[in-house]
Amino acid sequence: MTRKATVSAHGELDRLRQQAAAERVAARELQVQLEAAKVAVDDAGAAVTEAYAADDGKLASRRRSELDAAASDVLDLQHRVDAAGLRVARAQAEADAFQAEHARELLEEREAEARELAAKLTSAGHEAIQLHRAYLTLRSEIDSLVAAVPGATSRADGPQPSHPWERQLRDLERAVQETPEVPAPLPRWAGLEHRKQQDNANRSERDRRSENVPETAFATSGQWVTLK
Repeated sequence: MTRKATVSAHGELDRLRQQAAAERVAARELQVQLEAAKVAVDDAGAAVTEAYAADDGKLASRRRSELDAAASDVLDLQHRVDAAGLRVARAQAEADAFQAEHARELLEEREAEARELAAKLTSAGHEAIQLHRAYLTLRSEIDSLVAAVPGATSRADGPQPSHPWERQLRDLERAVQETPEVPAPLPRWAGLEHRKQQDNANRSERDRRSENVPETAFATSGQWVTLK
């Protein structure tokens, strides 16, 4: 698949996905038209029956013409719906094929964004911890000041002793102490590397076995032949 040099891989993939989405919308619209046409056929068929029930041959003939036209519309729309389904499948297949063909390029385009988001998340986590520590310090100070007011008690009159996020923020602080930075959501390639190592090991084993096959000599037609 070719694309303009100025268009990124993600830009092209978005275009292909939008194209597939547009085809799906068009297919749904045609399906709605088809269902309406089928209702029109039922109505036209009922009108034919009514005309015959009224013993009106001319009216029945006109109603039959209307029924034939409605049935023709249904047939045509069914073909168009089927064709739309093919366009949807082909457009989606093209988008999927592009993604598979350019997967590594798409990953490369996302690397900078992934690293930036990880850095921002790390910074936000550290900032949240600092803010929470400041919050706890201020809460403790306010609690002490309330207790200093004559007749007031910190238990009844002071701030709430905890807040809904407190446990989660303490968990976050412990997690940050263990892992100060959030890793970027980038591929590790552990599976591919493992399979590569296995393939290399299997290839080496096959080579070793082929080198260690003993030579066997036997006579045939009066000549000695050496086999490996």
